[in-house]
Amino acid sequence: MRRSVQASIFAVLLAAVVSASSAASAGSSVSTRTFGNGKVSVETVVELGNNVQPVVIDQSSQINIARVIEIGTGQVDATIIQTGTTNYANILQVGSTTNAAIAQLGMTNTANVTQIGNNTNALMLQIGNLNTGIVRQFGHFNWLAMFQFGR
Repeated sequence: MRRSVQASIFAVLLAAVVSASSAASAGSSVSTRTFGNGKVSVETVVELGNNVQPVVIDQSSQINIARVIEIGTGQVDATIIQTGTTNYANILQVGSTTNAAIAQLGMTNTANVTQIGNNTNALMLQIGNLNTGIVRQFGHFNWLAMFQFGR
């Protein structure tokens, strides 16, 4: 009995989310947080819909965390620029053409990109002592350029 009630509630919530996202041309949610007198910066951008706008995040705190989720029917673009001691960037994109660019300058740099679309393009630049870059591309035409330099 309890599982069927939970399944019913989940189905209703899922239907509401799907109908709300398909009814609007594009839905966007931006969350920006800064902690400890500007020492930690966390920014999350979520965009869903038919007309997803390009996202640009520029962070220069000591610790930078950026997350972008874009799900659209056309072209989706995300750019993250981070200058700090510790940088973490995460991009998830779904669209016909996906473009991601990440530039990180710091001691520890971590970037994670997942792209699903017909054309997937990613550019990553990391300059630091410990650089980690992960790119997953699921498309018909995939392009990636990754540059990692130690200090």
